[in-house]
Amino acid sequence: MPARIPLDVDLEDRLLYGLTPTRLAYLVVALLAGFSAWSTHWAPAAARGIVSVAIALIGAVAAWGRWRGRPVDSWIADIVHFCLATYRIEWRVPPLARWRERRPL
Repeated sequence: MPARIPLDVDLEDRLLYGLTPTRLAYLVVALLAGFSAWSTHWAPAAARGIVSVAIALIGAVAAWGRWRGRPVDSWIADIVHFCLATYRIEWRVPPLARWRERRPL
Protein backbone atom coordinates (compact mmCIF):
# COMPACT_ATOMS: atom_id res chain seq x y z
CA MET A 1 0.00 0.00 0.00
CA PRO A 2 1.79 3.20 -1.13
CA ALA A 3 1.69 6.22 1.16
CA ARG A 4 2.03 9.88 0.24
CA ILE A 5 4.45 11.97 2.27
CA PRO A 6 3.64 15.69 2.46
CA LEU A 7 6.37 17.94 1.04
CA ASP A 8 5.98 20.80 3.51
CA VAL A 9 6.74 18.93 6.74
CA ASP A 10 9.90 20.93 7.46
CA LEU A 11 8.23 24.35 7.06
CA GLU A 12 7.51 26.48 10.10
CA ASP A 13 3.91 27.09 11.09
CA ARG A 14 2.42 30.48 10.27
CA LEU A 15 0.32 31.98 13.05
CA LEU A 16 -0.76 35.51 12.14
CA TYR A 17 -0.17 37.62 9.00
CA GLY A 18 2.33 35.05 7.74
CA LEU A 19 4.51 35.28 10.86
CA THR A 20 6.13 32.32 12.54
CA PRO A 21 6.00 32.14 16.35
CA THR A 22 9.49 33.64 16.67
CA ARG A 23 8.75 36.52 14.31
CA LEU A 24 5.43 37.17 16.03
CA ALA A 25 7.28 37.36 19.35
CA TYR A 26 9.68 39.95 17.83
CA LEU A 27 6.71 42.07 16.80
CA VAL A 28 4.82 41.75 20.10
CA VAL A 29 7.89 42.55 22.21
CA ALA A 30 8.72 45.57 20.04
CA LEU A 31 5.16 46.86 20.25
CA LEU A 32 5.17 46.45 24.04
CA ALA A 33 8.54 48.22 24.28
CA GLY A 34 7.23 51.04 22.09
CA PHE A 35 4.15 51.39 24.25
CA SER A 36 6.34 51.40 27.35
CA ALA A 37 8.54 54.15 25.89
CA TRP A 38 5.42 56.18 25.12
CA SER A 39 3.79 55.64 28.54
CA THR A 40 6.69 56.78 30.70
CA HIS A 41 7.24 60.49 31.22
CA TRP A 42 11.00 60.79 30.67
CA ALA A 43 10.83 63.31 27.81
CA PRO A 44 8.38 65.59 26.01
CA ALA A 45 5.59 63.94 24.05
CA ALA A 46 7.25 64.52 20.65
CA ALA A 47 10.48 62.77 21.66
CA ARG A 48 8.59 59.88 23.25
CA GLY A 49 6.50 59.51 20.10
CA ILE A 50 9.54 59.40 17.84
CA VAL A 51 11.29 56.83 20.04
CA SER A 52 8.22 54.63 20.37
CA VAL A 53 7.54 54.66 16.62
CA ALA A 54 11.22 53.85 15.95
CA ILE A 55 11.07 50.89 18.33
CA ALA A 56 7.88 49.63 16.69
CA LEU A 57 9.44 49.97 13.22
CA ILE A 58 12.53 48.04 14.31
CA GLY A 59 10.24 45.27 15.54
CA ALA A 60 8.32 45.26 12.26
CA VAL A 61 11.56 45.01 10.29
CA ALA A 62 12.73 42.17 12.53
CA ALA A 63 9.40 40.39 12.06
CA TRP A 64 8.77 40.83 8.33
CA GLY A 65 12.16 41.95 7.02
CA ARG A 66 13.99 39.82 4.51
CA TRP A 67 17.04 40.53 2.42
CA ARG A 68 18.04 38.22 -0.41
CA GLY A 69 15.52 35.66 0.78
CA ARG A 70 16.86 35.42 4.33
CA PRO A 71 15.24 36.83 7.48
CA VAL A 72 16.86 39.83 9.16
CA ASP A 73 17.54 37.99 12.41
CA SER A 74 19.63 35.35 10.64
CA TRP A 75 21.66 38.13 8.97
CA ILE A 76 22.27 39.73 12.38
CA ALA A 77 23.27 36.41 13.91
CA ASP A 78 25.70 35.76 11.05
CA ILE A 79 27.23 39.26 11.34
CA VAL A 80 27.73 38.85 15.10
CA HIS A 81 29.25 35.40 14.58
CA PHE A 82 31.60 36.77 11.90
CA CYS A 83 32.71 39.68 14.11
CA LEU A 84 33.35 37.43 17.09
CA ALA A 85 35.28 34.94 14.96
CA THR A 86 37.30 37.58 13.08
CA TYR A 87 38.19 40.21 15.64
CA ARG A 88 40.04 39.56 18.86
CA ILE A 89 39.41 41.68 21.92
CA GLU A 90 42.33 42.11 24.28
CA TRP A 91 42.02 43.16 27.88
CA ARG A 92 44.79 45.45 29.00
CA VAL A 93 45.28 46.23 32.65
CA PRO A 94 44.99 49.97 33.31
CA PRO A 95 48.22 51.67 34.46
CA LEU A 96 46.85 52.41 37.95
CA ALA A 97 46.23 48.73 38.58
CA ARG A 98 49.90 47.89 37.91
CA TRP A 99 51.25 49.61 41.04
CA ARG A 100 52.04 46.24 42.62
CA GLU A 101 54.26 45.28 39.69
CA ARG A 102 56.61 48.22 40.26
CA ARG A 103 59.73 47.65 42.31
CA PRO A 104 60.58 50.13 45.07
CA LEU A 105 63.58 52.37 44.44
